[in-house]
Amino acid sequence: MSTNTDAEKHAQAQVPYAAATELSIMADEVDSPSSGDVQADVGRTYGVHDYLKVVGLFFVYFITLGQVASFSTYQDYYEVTLLPTYSASAISWIGTSQVFLLGIVGLLSGAMHDRGYLHEALFPGFVLLILGLLLLSFSYLYWHILLSQGFLIGIGGALFYIPAISIVSNNFAPHPALPLGIAAGGSAAGGIIFPIVFQKLLPIIGFAWVNRVFTLLRKRAGLWKFFSRRPKDESIVESSIEVPDRQKSEKLSMLFSTFNGRAYQFLCVGVFFALLGYWVPLFYLVPFASRSLGTSPTYASYLQSILNAASLFGRILPAAVGHKLGAANILLVGATTLSILVFAWIGIGSVAGVTVWVVFLGFTTGSVITIPNAVASRLSQPSNTGLRIGNMWAVAIWGVSYSVDSV
Repeated sequence: MSTNTDAEKHAQAQVPYAAATELSIMADEVDSPSSGDVQADVGRTYGVHDYLKVVGLFFVYFITLGQVASFSTYQDYYEVTLLPTYSASAISWIGTSQVFLLGIVGLLSGAMHDRGYLHEALFPGFVLLILGLLLLSFSYLYWHILLSQGFLIGIGGALFYIPAISIVSNNFAPHPALPLGIAAGGSAAGGIIFPIVFQKLLPIIGFAWVNRVFTLLRKRAGLWKFFSRRPKDESIVESSIEVPDRQKSEKLSMLFSTFNGRAYQFLCVGVFFALLGYWVPLFYLVPFASRSLGTSPTYASYLQSILNAASLFGRILPAAVGHKLGAANILLVGATTLSILVFAWIGIGSVAGVTVWVVFLGFTTGSVITIPNAVASRLSQPSNTGLRIGNMWAVAIWGVSYSVDSV
């Protein structure tokens, strides 16, 4: 009798690990679409509701990563005017905190998406993002700005960002690269518009009212209602692995099982190293141009917009090519090119040189920040897409903290 009981307990204990192993095998196999997947994709027709989700994700990118992509303009203003007693590294902690929270809190929001708590993630995220911008308009001390721009906007954007990507990824599976690339153009649009508006309005209405204008723009662009409903065929099960609530060790096993799959593990490590060089030029471009090269503040701010304009094409064209050649192949080429361009920054000493360099850099960064979402989606199941995308950025975001703050 006791022997049978022990055998049953042993078999139950092996269930999570057997499921995790099966999920690992599935994650490695899903990178190459089967003929059934291809036929299903070809036979499926997309309606207005599907494309509205892409439009909604475009605006989510606009109000989240579009804000971060224009941080170099804030960095320069803080160093010269608002926070002149603080070092450039200390000021960069504001932007780094925002980016870091986008990745770390994405773990929570991705899991909430997978379990069907979509409104519980999107609505608080939208409120926190708007509240952070409003409080930034009243900020004049370092810790004010760190809390509002770094923490509130970072947490709010993370609650918004990962679920929106997951919805579009699942909706356009098994080939999400092109829709995600088009939607990611919203980040480039924000990175073009915000630095120009900041530079033009700052002398006229001041820092406080510039941020209130940005608050209004983001409030109008917060089209979260496009994500308020999901098609019936996108219902997400609570978890791919049944785990008893009383066994915490098995819960941890389930969490770590979302990292299963050699291809997915290599993706996480690769994106980590890619982000080591991604955000440094985006944070320090404007101060470098204005003080090291002697450009006017206006032109230095325009360089930020030029970079983001080039990244618009870098987000869409590589995604379109990746639709045919494979998103992982395009990501490898983009990450290699980015590393070469970052090292080439050492030899730039003229305004013409930095302008040409910014164009190539912008195009390359567009692919590096967009394509990983499509690759992670292809390496996931519908029931864990949000969590695995969140995991990837949570790992990669540590590269941002190390690289930007060590400059």
